[in-house]
Amino acid sequence: MLLPAIYVVFAVSLPTLAFPELALRDRDHEGVRIVAPPRPTDTGVIPLPEPGHPFIPPRRGDQRGPCPGLNTLANHGYLPRNGIASFEQIVSAVTRGFNMDYDLASGLTAFGMLARGNPYINKLSIGLDTPLIPPLPGKIDGPITRGLAAHGRFEGDVSMTRQDFAIGDNIHFQRELFAQLLDLVAQYGDNSTVTGPRSVVNRRVMEEFKFKRFVDSQAADKKLEYHIGRVLLSYGEAAFTLNFFANGTDGILSTSTMTSFFRDQRFPKGFYRRSAAGNLDKIGEDAGAILSAKPVPPGANAPNGTYIPDTDNFDGCSLYYNLAADNVPAVLLNTTGVLKQNVDFLLNSIHVLFSDCPPAVPRGAAGV
Repeated sequence: MLLPAIYVVFAVSLPTLAFPELALRDRDHEGVRIVAPPRPTDTGVIPLPEPGHPFIPPRRGDQRGPCPGLNTLANHGYLPRNGIASFEQIVSAVTRGFNMDYDLASGLTAFGMLARGNPYINKLSIGLDTPLIPPLPGKIDGPITRGLAAHGRFEGDVSMTRQDFAIGDNIHFQRELFAQLLDLVAQYGDNSTVTGPRSVVNRRVMEEFKFKRFVDSQAADKKLEYHIGRVLLSYGEAAFTLNFFANGTDGILSTSTMTSFFRDQRFPKGFYRRSAAGNLDKIGEDAGAILSAKPVPPGANAPNGTYIPDTDNFDGCSLYYNLAADNVPAVLLNTTGVLKQNVDFLLNSIHVLFSDCPPAVPRGAAGV
């Protein structure tokens, strides 16, 4: 499931075509206006899963993707079990299930919807494309709506338990990668609060594991792309794991709890969500600390496999522009009616997280 290289070439050449058919209705689907769900009033510790949310494995055809948190929420019915959800459903699910801060949940969901969903009908697949989500009107972003699991824009290289798209399976849980993580827990984890071998996952474990994942991916994947948006989202995965998968009663992330989320994609027995809402400041602080321990510059591999660092600023606004400008298709600006209203709403939801930066203008390529 988070957290910039800026491609200025797109900034001065936005498409000028008009799409009058976008105004009110696609051929088979009416636009659905996105409405912000209510802010949670209960942001304390609660046991999960709650009654009425049993674990049910996905059925054939249900969508699941590379994010163990979203997969868990779908397997317990906090999200629709088919893995196809609206903006409101995803925000409500992640705030309830993991006590994620409302603005952080809204901003991340808005980015996912703009990058890989259909904001006209307010639907997003947490997996791949599905006939249940049509392309945007006029197919302005290609012939299919690809979903969060599609490589690029939202999903990217150097994931914790998925291979890079160019060299392996970037969607499904990889036991070999998880075994590497458990090996590092055995070396660097904490056993001061849990009886037995080192079984508590801590920041040091994530520092070592994330750096190893980068080194391994850089060596194996000649098409590696690790620009600033992906770097910080990638390290945000580690921060998310430490903050949202730890048991809220004691703040401990045990290997058994982590295994339940990553491998089984279900809430572990005796799990309580965190005691206070986790916001961008907290996630950013932890992601930054993990990255700072073993710094990795944003960049990409040249065709010969040499890693070429980027020269852009490494700051919050650069992250924001990489996500909300470079990875959101520019064609979404040339819309009207419900689609325009939804696009404006989603862009504003992202900007709330980066209010000190001038608003981003989407400039990404369509159909990728």
